[in-house]
Amino acid sequence: MEKRPAKTEALKLIKQFGSPLFVVYAATIAENIRKYRKAFNSFAGGFSLCYSVKTNSSPGLLSVFRKHKVLAEVCSLTDLTAAFKAGFTGEQIIFDGLVKTEEELQLAIKHDISLINVESLHEAQKLAAVADKLKRKVKVGIRLSSPSSRVGLKSLLGISYDRFGVSRHSGAAKEVAEFILSCKYLQLVGLHCHTGSNQKSARSYLTGIDELVTFAAFLRDEYDVTISVINLGGGFGLPRITAYTVPDLAANAVKHLFGSSVEHEHTPMPFTDMVTTIMNYLQEKLVENKLPLPILMLEPGRSLIGNTCHLLTTIVETKKTDHNNWMIIDAGTNLMPVLTVYSEFHDIVVFSDSRKKQATSLAGPLLYSSDTIVKNRMLTEGQIGDVVMICDVGAYFNCQANQFLYPRAATVLIDQKPRLMQRRETVDDLFNRDII
Repeated sequence: MEKRPAKTEALKLIKQFGSPLFVVYAATIAENIRKYRKAFNSFAGGFSLCYSVKTNSSPGLLSVFRKHKVLAEVCSLTDLTAAFKAGFTGEQIIFDGLVKTEEELQLAIKHDISLINVESLHEAQKLAAVADKLKRKVKVGIRLSSPSSRVGLKSLLGISYDRFGVSRHSGAAKEVAEFILSCKYLQLVGLHCHTGSNQKSARSYLTGIDELVTFAAFLRDEYDVTISVINLGGGFGLPRITAYTVPDLAANAVKHLFGSSVEHEHTPMPFTDMVTTIMNYLQEKLVENKLPLPILMLEPGRSLIGNTCHLLTTIVETKKTDHNNWMIIDAGTNLMPVLTVYSEFHDIVVFSDSRKKQATSLAGPLLYSSDTIVKNRMLTEGQIGDVVMICDVGAYFNCQANQFLYPRAATVLIDQKPRLMQRRETVDDLFNRDII
């Protein structure tokens, strides 16, 4: 069951550890892991659950996933280091990532990383050179580019995902496969396709399955290669986080223009139905192509960690202007990624003695106009000193936090009792790298 601090607990945590404060519940992490395993473990080929380390790379969190025997999916030296600090061994790690340096590949091979997914012919060539130099066998997967479409704010900004992976349609995937198969120390065992983020339907996963199974059948027919790992990436959403669609954004803009309150309903998340549809379709396509059942691998991040963490903040100022009722809190967009704040609907709770609700704009303490968390949301009226909770911020908030104007917040792990997992950053920490 998802855990959120009630008023008494929130006030106690702020008093003990200070404000602002990230609060993580180990019990919710465990419940999310159980949910995935219960849903996917019926897949006859076997199921392997990984956690996308980049989503929140704190070693304290990673140690919780390791305790529950979840693999670590890493995509950089930073991720690798965090995983090692949390106690993961090479066989418990898979390595993805758009760009892998020679240093990273050497480290991965020396630690016997269980699987390395390559993104391009150049990367495969670089991996082969390192493997030849070390004379070590490496299990390799190929990431296929996803043909799925994008919606919401990202599409308006022109953000696309086709730079990730190699295209089956252009022949680039075939070229990479032929190179891998020609290498003495590279063993092609897997195919990977990540079809998007914060998804609440199975549609994009089915498109990804078509790509993966079609290419797996091609590899068998042309090169007598059996793919033993099918990786569908991550991308599962959460019930209480909703990505705005383009119509949502347009409607919100009109409401802001006329000063109307902005309300939003969460999009339903039919997790069980999604899983059933995905497994049935994958098995159907494998049988149709006379392919053996591979291990089904998933590497979610957001849906494993997003609803486990909440940001507790304190109201430090209130203002009523001609256009807004403002509550200024001590956590701004330095702790919350701007793109996420503006493109997703998160629940917000004001722990106040008041029962009155009003259209409220919430902003951080940073001295620039974009430090706005929400505008014209119907929130409980708060006073200076009241605590405000931004819910379900486990994915990307902590790891993308920066020190603009204010040091970064502490993180507390609730596992039977509160434990400081990451101390509050100090002003001195900010200048340790400087040389005068």
